Amino acid sequence: MSQRRTATLTLLKICDLTVVGLAFILAIAMTFGGNQPNEWPGILELRITVKNALFIAGYAAAWHFVLKGWGLYRSFRLAPAARELRRLAITVTIAALPLWPAGQLLGYEFVTSTFLIAFMCMAFAALAVERRLIRAFARSLRRHGMNLRSAVIVGDSAGVAETTASLMQRSDLGYSLIESIELARTRVDNLTTGQQVNQAKDRIDTLIDRGGLDEVFIVLPLDGSDTSIRELISHCEEQGIMVRVLTRIADLSWARVIVDEVAGQPVLSIMSGPPDSFGLLIKRALDIMLAAAGLVACLPLFLLVAVAIKFDSVGPVLFRQERVGLNRRRFTTLKFRTMVSDAHSQQDKVEHLNEADGPVFKIRNDPRVTRVGEFLRRTSIDELPQLLNVLKDDMSLVGPRPLPVRDVNRMDIRWHKRRFAVKPGITCLWQASSRTPQFDEWIKADMEYIDTWSLALDLKILLRTIPAVLLRNGAY
Repeated sequence: MSQRRTATLTLLKICDLTVVGLAFILAIAMTFGGNQPNEWPGILELRITVKNALFIAGYAAAWHFVLKGWGLYRSFRLAPAARELRRLAITVTIAALPLWPAGQLLGYEFVTSTFLIAFMCMAFAALAVERRLIRAFARSLRRHGMNLRSAVIVGDSAGVAETTASLMQRSDLGYSLIESIELARTRVDNLTTGQQVNQAKDRIDTLIDRGGLDEVFIVLPLDGSDTSIRELISHCEEQGIMVRVLTRIADLSWARVIVDEVAGQPVLSIMSGPPDSFGLLIKRALDIMLAAAGLVACLPLFLLVAVAIKFDSVGPVLFRQERVGLNRRRFTTLKFRTMVSDAHSQQDKVEHLNEADGPVFKIRNDPRVTRVGEFLRRTSIDELPQLLNVLKDDMSLVGPRPLPVRDVNRMDIRWHKRRFAVKPGITCLWQASSRTPQFDEWIKADMEYIDTWSLALDLKILLRTIPAVLLRNGAY
């Protein structure tokens, strides 16, 4: 590791511990203050003793090791900000929770549940802001030719040219390309010869000896050249040089890549939907809590609706239909029955009345709808039994609407099928907005939701669904 990087990491570690210490003190001051209005917060009553000094030193060391253990001192030049934030959230949780048993053991009265919540929130927010500011300052330095990392690109001519152009266009990444090593491909088996690989390794050794090499980019197709890639990676690993491998296995239009690991081997996970994250865990927890609360609150309404359906027409209270959900898995969705009991057998007679384009079938004034069913549809009350589907984890509160098997089988445009990359929902961006009959607009709204998903977006859609139902007369 270069002296420059060592100094930078040392400064970052000092800043991290300083920020955590300030959050710790502020959390105590906010939750353990004196009882008198003019009394200074009780933090000043904590005397400097050997026990307190040892606790502070040990806890600071624990924070350092947790931050380091979760890779927060590795290079994030090419990583999305969300990855660093996720690791920060995990780090804060792991480092803060042991305070509870430690406080009880050492007799620290300030360690309360309120203190822990305040400390965790402030530590995460402070670390996130601090690191965003440091990253922004570092990018500014790189644009002005400072804080650069020297790099070599090794690969075939096409890969070298493409990677060079990409790095030169992103001056904020801070790379100084000192050399490109092209490996010609043989015509017989499309392999890179061992002689060329050895020459590349010798050239890398020469640059390392000069003390002017930080990273090596390897740009080779993942075909028969995998032996060459392994040799180059192993050689750079022995020298302590960071290696970045550009796979070039596919041009990704929508999907994102996450690097996982199996038995010490890197695995590229390519997915179209949101990656597994702490946010998705919170989303599921909210689904369970809100769906359970909704079912309990709506129980009297369900009884009234059931009686009304039974008096209005012959047939079951609930309508069950097989629909397609996450990863094209089929499940049975539940709704209050709004049509006559033999509506499915009458499908062919009303196909010509379809008002929606594309593969879906929708009629605003469907002749098969009962009197009670018309009211249930207009108010979207017929959708409420799907709260049971949410509890079963077939659906979420917010997500693309689940389509019947009939409609899915008629989908013939490939990019439309990306909607199955996330769990379907009771309400969605399309339902909370225009509800136009154009299927492409519906799908585009689903794609927008998938690509920009966040907990804030889910909350926004939930809040917009209520006025959308009241002002647009229920589902289309």
